[in-house]
Amino acid sequence: MKQSRIRLPMAGRWIGVLPFVVVGIVWAALPSLIEYPSYKLPGPGQVATRLQSVLSDGSLASNLLASLQRLGAGFVIGAALALVLGIAIAMNRHVAETLKPVLTFLQSIAGIAWVPLAIIWFGIGDGAVIFIIANTIFFSLLLNAVVGVQQIPTVLHRAVKSHGAQGVQVLLSLILPGALVQITLGMRTALAYGWRALVAGEMISGTSGLGYMTMEGVQLFQTDTVILGMILIGVIWLLMDRFIFRVLELKTVVRWGMIKQ
Repeated sequence: MKQSRIRLPMAGRWIGVLPFVVVGIVWAALPSLIEYPSYKLPGPGQVATRLQSVLSDGSLASNLLASLQRLGAGFVIGAALALVLGIAIAMNRHVAETLKPVLTFLQSIAGIAWVPLAIIWFGIGDGAVIFIIANTIFFSLLLNAVVGVQQIPTVLHRAVKSHGAQGVQVLLSLILPGALVQITLGMRTALAYGWRALVAGEMISGTSGLGYMTMEGVQLFQTDTVILGMILIGVIWLLMDRFIFRVLELKTVVRWGMIKQ
């Protein structure tokens, strides 16, 4: 019985790798099944060679560092503003209900739709890209913060206040823990949107980064660079989600029993 309990979780962890293996096999076998110019879809070998090249010349490291720095700056700015403003709005139900339609509207156009204005306001470079990331994260997380606070039952507010909690005490003992599930979910979703906005922003107005590297590959007809960029974008997001938000989730809402594992 003990062995079966150990093997099942391990099997569950590895089962997610299977689709990637299948895609890789089909990708490698495609040239023998369909005739097409190699520049349209380079094989895994060509992409691996390109990976080795950008690793050896240091361009991948510099582009990756530039992307992560922009993402970090945009996330800190957007998330900090969203949490402060979201909690402040949600503390007044009438204000929250009045602003929800506007927040939903702005959330729907956040991200790359702001690229033209970002370029006009900040020019080509880091300023425009960071603004796009922060904008995307802000509006995505803001609505989640408002909803998270509003979902806290009124009876809990009364219970906390009946024990003498006021102001900051209510915030720390009730609001933040009570809204944490929704906020954590919102942060994960916001960062995913921010990562996509980062790549799109770098493609349009960046001067470095993974998005810029991918678009440069298009301009130089280096399809292997384009595919490599796409793979790296997906892999890096999987790693961030697994080692940042999954760890945060386990150490907070799962540990406290707010959601079941």
